[in-house]
Parts: sequence; C-alpha cells; structure tokens
Amino acid sequence: MNETNNQSNNTNTEHLREMNEIEHLYLAQVLGTLPAPKKRYLKAALNTAVFWVFSLFGFCILWFISSLILATFASIDIGVSSDYSTVIFPIAIIVAGLFALNSTRRWLSTSESGYTYIKADLAAQKIQTERYKVKSVKCFKESKHGGLLYFLLLKHPVSKQKSIRVIYDYESQNDQVDPTLLLTIKTILTICTAPNSKIVVDNVFEGDSVTKIEYLDLTAPPEQWPNPDSWEDIEWSSLQQVYSK
Repeated sequence: MNETNNQSNNTNTEHLREMNEIEHLYLAQVLGTLPAPKKRYLKAALNTAVFWVFSLFGFCILWFISSLILATFASIDIGVSSDYSTVIFPIAIIVAGLFALNSTRRWLSTSESGYTYIKADLAAQKIQTERYKVKSVKCFKESKHGGLLYFLLLKHPVSKQKSIRVIYDYESQNDQVDPTLLLTIKTILTICTAPNSKIVVDNVFEGDSVTKIEYLDLTAPPEQWPNPDSWEDIEWSSLQQVYSK
C-alpha cells in the first residue's frame, strides 16, 4: 500500500470541542469577505447580462467580417441589410444568451462561497480536532520572498496510516518579522477545523521541536503549488522532483 495515501475517515482521534474567541473572530472575518447569497446571485445576474452583451457584440463582429468575405469572393450578401439578417440576428441573440447563461452556471458551480457553511459553524460554536504524529518534515523555500512551504509526513495514531500535510508559513515572507512568530514544527500536530466549512482555523504543534528538517529550494511555479492546509496525494520521495526541479 502507498504509505502516503489520503487520510482515511477513521474518527477515533477526531473530537469536537467548543470554539474559542480567536477562532470565532477568524471565521467571522472570513465570512465578512464573502458575498451573502442574495448578493452572490445578484452578481451572477449582472455577470450574465455583461456576458450576453459582449458575446453578442463578438458575434456581430464575426458576422460583419463573414459578410465582407462572402460579398467579396462569392457575391453573397448576408449583411445587416440583407434578408438573411432576420434569421441570423435572432440566432445570434439566442446563442449569446446561452453562452452567457452557461458561463454564469460554471462560475456559480466553481465559486461556492461557503457563506452558509461558515454561518452554520458560527452558530454551532464547535471545532473538530485531529491529532497526528509528525514523522518527517521537508521545507521548501521560495527564492523571491523567502516564503516557507512545509510538507509534513504524518502518522495517524490509530490506523498508523501515513499522509502528507501541506502547511504554509506566511510570516516567513516578512523580512522584519519577529523570529518567535515563525512556525516551529514539533512532534505532535493537532489540526483544528470548522466542521461545516472545512476551514482550518489553527495548526497546533506540541511536544519536542523537530530538528531534522530537510530544506530545499522551491522552484516550481506558483500555479503548481499545493493548496494551504491540504493533504498531498504524492509519494514522499517524489516531493523534491516535483517542487524543487
């Protein structure tokens, strides 16, 4: 079995506890950056209208160019003043409308705001905690801003399954940051997650500091970087090949 498969659904080490004030404030701040459902659908309607107009405009340009080409080489008039316009223009309106509606549908499906889920977390006032043992650590440093990207090989205390967790040290990008604010990797990691929205509100390290950390240059382009606070489905031995080519 691949030792770095995604974490199983074993819940023996997953616990719900009361949300503290800092976690509540953090979720409230995230909620404040998201559009309420009514505003989101209003934005979707406005986006549809804009897409519709621009799509129709583009189609009309294509129509104009096509009419010039046909008039020049085939002596066929399909321009605005031709009889064909009574058919072409309604078709253009319908096609542009369908394109706009489909674009908005894709936007709605891929830009789930999470507003409702965060509201549910704030109402429930609960945080899910998962505890893992840190077995190995690799740290990739971004050359331009000095940001640190950590990959942690974690061992589930019950299932003994190993998985790779991604954590960003955002403070490391600040040249004037207090060194005590930088991330310190220790032997035990507790991941604190809002159960409905799945937002990680904190990573709590306990135990002894991990001193054996492999440091590498982060050379992969930003679009290939993994999402923060996520599980990475990759072989541990392949990390350097992927992120430090």
